[in-house]
Amino acid sequence: EGAVCVLGSATPSLESVYLARKGQARHLHLRERARSQPLPKVEIVDLRRAAPGPGGDKRWSLPLHRALEQTLAEKEQAILFLNRRGFSPSARCEACGTLVECPHCSVAMTYHKGKRRLICHYCDFQTDLPEVCAKCKAPALALEGLGTEQLQETLSTLFPDARIERLDRDVASGKEVERILGRMRAGAIDVLVGTQMVTKGHDLPNVTLVGVINADAALSIPDFRAEERAFQLLVQVAGRAGRGDRPGRVLVQTYAPEAAAITLGVRHDVVGFAERELAAREEANYPPYGRLILVRVESQDEAAAIAATAMFAEELRRRQIPGLSVLGPSVAPLAKLRNYHRHRVLLKSSERPVLRRALAILQSRCELLPNKVRVSFDIDPVQLL
Repeated sequence: EGAVCVLGSATPSLESVYLARKGQARHLHLRERARSQPLPKVEIVDLRRAAPGPGGDKRWSLPLHRALEQTLAEKEQAILFLNRRGFSPSARCEACGTLVECPHCSVAMTYHKGKRRLICHYCDFQTDLPEVCAKCKAPALALEGLGTEQLQETLSTLFPDARIERLDRDVASGKEVERILGRMRAGAIDVLVGTQMVTKGHDLPNVTLVGVINADAALSIPDFRAEERAFQLLVQVAGRAGRGDRPGRVLVQTYAPEAAAITLGVRHDVVGFAERELAAREEANYPPYGRLILVRVESQDEAAAIAATAMFAEELRRRQIPGLSVLGPSVAPLAKLRNYHRHRVLLKSSERPVLRRALAILQSRCELLPNKVRVSFDIDPVQLL
């Protein structure tokens, strides 16, 4: 009783901002960094126009290459952020265009060069890289995209004298993460390549350069929070630069420099982003203004999953509950996971009692479903995949 809960973040969620505006939480502003250092200078590298680096690949642009050259020459450290682990995110037949997909999930298999295997990052199914395309039998499979493993290999070729290490789930977990960060703090690493693991709150005073390899990746996720998460990642990873005595510099590579999450992120404009995004959420009645229930239906028999979601949606529309929006039924963005076909209905309302009434109706209808159908009700879902 009487306890105080303090939530600290450079990029508070829009729900937290909304609660503070309503007076249900108190907003305390930290207007300076821990040691009063200036925020790093952030520059956009427009990949539509930027020259490629020495390797000829635009994903490693010349401006970022020159910045890393300068950082290493001055005996400083760099973090390169790429939120895709593995060597290449996909393998595609150049003859017919078919992607190599996981047989159990509706996702492309990621090639891991160290293991010489294609791996599904959702169910962990593994297989060798085929010699020919399964569809057209052409020996024309090509690796596509850039992962942290490939980026580390490329940098080791371009900067053979630099000490380059990687921080992602493939190489580090638990105590190993702290060991790598400890080596970074001790100056035993020059360049740290990593996924989201490198963005969160690490205090590395000698890091003066942060490179964001692909700022657009988070924007392509089919979720109403995609821009918010992209903005948060950008601001958080940029905050790793210039935490010591020397000023920091951040280069953000993007094909969409006009995107609000990027233009406001490079200015560290948390207030401006919140104003814009909250207005969009209010107009569409998405959280924090509206409430959601995501009804997920899964079955190894896709026809059964489709029938169940159709029944749920039709029942609620027939009831005509005031204040309830029924979106769907539709296939989930991740349409198949571990051999289960996934479909969904999204319920939206400004009033919790309305959603509770709809939930009770659907729960009673679950008794009519066959055992081969699984139903889950995600109240206030964090993600919609």
